[in-house]
Amino acid sequence: MKLTYSVKLAGVFVLLACTTSSVNADTGKQNQNKNLVVSPKRCVALRQGQICYQDVTFQWQQPLAGNYCLVELPTNKVLKCWKQTRTGVFEFDFQYDQSTGFALRKEGQEQNLAETSISVSWVFKSSKRPKSSWKLF
Repeated sequence: MKLTYSVKLAGVFVLLACTTSSVNADTGKQNQNKNLVVSPKRCVALRQGQICYQDVTFQWQQPLAGNYCLVELPTNKVLKCWKQTRTGVFEFDFQYDQSTGFALRKEGQEQNLAETSISVSWVFKSSKRPKSSWKLF
């Protein structure tokens, strides 16, 4: 797509032309991620290694109606499927101790149509040395 702009600078018209490509790898990846959105994208636990609990909402859309499934990566566990639709919403009880990815796929296929992830972070990192349960005085 070609965009043309004219700008008047100090009494002189300057012609600016911008060319964009509809097949751009970065743009394709950005559009792919917009097809599957999770909110919120971060879950915060108190200490490192603890399970983070949070209710999240997945929203997705595709240009064509079909049978789609939301899967957990990398286990490929199917969380929810929709039949003959272009959009979907799914409320999910997130309970993980590490960041986890999710993908939208056509039912019965392995190819990801869109991906997103939920990152897990901690308020306090765990100490490397184990704490003693007793003390010497």
